[in-house]
Amino acid sequence: MIVLDASVVVDLLLHLPPHAEAVEARLLAEAGELAAPHLLDAEVAGVLRRHVRARELPAPFAEAVLADLAELPLVRYPHTPLLPRAFALREKVTVYDGLYLALAEALEAPLLTRDRALAHVPACAAAVEVVG
Repeated sequence: MIVLDASVVVDLLLHLPPHAEAVEARLLAEAGELAAPHLLDAEVAGVLRRHVRARELPAPFAEAVLADLAELPLVRYPHTPLLPRAFALREKVTVYDGLYLALAEALEAPLLTRDRALAHVPACAAAVEVVG
């Protein structure tokens, strides 16, 4: 199992080189379940909104990407049980990032991200793999 954060999912959905290729290669290397907190969908939608507002993506394309997101073979976990652990990490990361770390800890699965800072969170037992 691998936990994905929004940064790598956006790369995958938008096929952004070179990161999308690196993420795809990593996922192919370990064919297993993919996981994320429910928050993932809102975060990806927020990124797409920002790109549409900046006129970097046409709205119909972003809407199609959202449909692709809904079809990702990804187990989404409720964030409520993860909140205490995410909040405990508040000194070093946002609660949003803490949810991904907390899920990775709970599942004893690596977290795949582009955020290098997540790989250096003290007192966090999650294995963090940075792509790119």
